[in-house]
Amino acid sequence: MVDVLEFIEELKELQELYNTGELRNFDFAIKIQNYERQVAQFESAMEQENTLFWEGTPFYNPVKEV
Repeated sequence: MVDVLEFIEELKELQELYNTGELRNFDFAIKIQNYERQVAQFESAMEQENTLFWEGTPFYNPVKEV
């Protein structure tokens, strides 16, 4: 739920920049980069958790998606 509230706050910031005429492509790029980094961190954490849980079992089959 906190993530949703943070996302709403960022949208409000972008809206304010738009209303004042100060919105630039750079503003979007920073927000997108931030979310892409969060997704990469989440995926990395899930891979590590999966490895810790399944490693050493007959079900362990590490496959990286492209």
